[in-house]
Amino acid sequence: MTEDGKIRVLLPGPTSYLARRLMFKLLDRPEVRLRVLIMDRTRLGDAAEAIPEIVEGDPMDAEVLQRATEGIDVAFYPLRFVGADAEFEERRRVFPGVFRDACIQAGVQRIIFLGPYRRQATGSEPLKAMVDIGGGLSARPDRIRIVWFRAGLILGSGSLLFEALTNLAQKMPVLPTPRWMEPEFTVIGLRDVLEYLILAIHVPLDRSVEVEIGLEPRSFRDMLSETARVMGLRRVFLPLPIVAKRLSPVVLMLLTPFSARLAAMFLQILDTVAKTSGAMSAEKARSLFPEVSPAPFHVAVARAIEAIEDREVISRWTDSIGTVSRSNTDEEISHSVFRDIRRESFGEIPPQKIFRAVKSIGGEQGWFRFDLLWRIRGLMDKLAGGFGHSLGRRTESNLRVGDILDVWRVIDLRENRRLLLEAHMKVAGKAWLEFRIEGDTLVQTAYHYPKGLLGRLYWYSMLPFHAFIFPDMIRSIIRQAGRMA
Repeated sequence: MTEDGKIRVLLPGPTSYLARRLMFKLLDRPEVRLRVLIMDRTRLGDAAEAIPEIVEGDPMDAEVLQRATEGIDVAFYPLRFVGADAEFEERRRVFPGVFRDACIQAGVQRIIFLGPYRRQATGSEPLKAMVDIGGGLSARPDRIRIVWFRAGLILGSGSLLFEALTNLAQKMPVLPTPRWMEPEFTVIGLRDVLEYLILAIHVPLDRSVEVEIGLEPRSFRDMLSETARVMGLRRVFLPLPIVAKRLSPVVLMLLTPFSARLAAMFLQILDTVAKTSGAMSAEKARSLFPEVSPAPFHVAVARAIEAIEDREVISRWTDSIGTVSRSNTDEEISHSVFRDIRRESFGEIPPQKIFRAVKSIGGEQGWFRFDLLWRIRGLMDKLAGGFGHSLGRRTESNLRVGDILDVWRVIDLRENRRLLLEAHMKVAGKAWLEFRIEGDTLVQTAYHYPKGLLGRLYWYSMLPFHAFIFPDMIRSIIRQAGRMA
């Protein structure tokens, strides 16, 4: 504890879907002094100013991890990632033991971990990895106490499950329901998960505990029906006597923001959690956390919809996909082979309005006169295995580093100066789109670093479209800024 009696809490990876929300909850707790561990502090955005302690660096670095854990009372284990590259998978395999030992060395009293609902999750690699993490953290019960929450899928604004349910309910008046929708599994509302995690800091413990949390199991079909009802939609359900194993990922990919790979992974996770779900054992949760009464499914859906309507989506599942901000991005851009540079003077319009207009592009507003072309490009990306245009925006009124913006991801954002986007689509290499304000001039630059001959062919094939898309974009931004109040 600190001299003023505060509990020192460590939150690694504070920009994932769940951890970002937990970070703001912890900052609101007067009895907590928060320390975060993050690879790149720019991803914290404005929140960095409110965080008492920030340790920046690679968590696999022993010196960085030592600084992060020193003097800590309670540590959270990095919370739920939904996929990454092979390097990330290797780090995820090794890191639990490294993190546990560093906590023991620093005298941390407990680690709080959120894992899958059941231990038997062998049918899905992501869930199996989560079980293995819990096992690794719990391997030294004589040296450190673990609060291991075993939870169902999270239901909240911006969550993977919520976006699957709402997109299907909204886009299909007639809903075929294959057999994969019939098995039951448990879910838990986002607000309840956060409450459990916060309370786990204080709950008295004389040993490590595993706590099952969530609602009674129900089928995806029932969830879909209830979601449509809460949304005020009348839908016809057509039960199908087949699993539709090959067709279902394609349908899910086309109707949701998921890529083909993520759609298949999502169905695999549902299949696994359904097979291992079983009856809830809520006795321990009620005993240790009597203050928490998990909200019913329809209430959790209504809360998520309300958050979207109020534009209060603090995080989204896309925040949990790997690392998005890199310190060497500017160096990479400097080596780009192709560039399309446009400059337009905005005269007497305040630079702040120009930047507001820049930050508003994409999402529901679209990409001005040639938005249809961007949507076609997004569809091509989907069909090639990417996420496509359907990812949209986290909110229409706010942008930060790490956000997805249709087929782009925000890499750098310096208010009233620079917005840098990196292509989140297949471009046969790497591509960036940059907006800079220089005096009374808006500078818009498209960069491309091609990969081999295919990358060069890609750039040249796009040139006819660049010739009218990019001039329209920069002029439309300035026109829109001129109309702003």
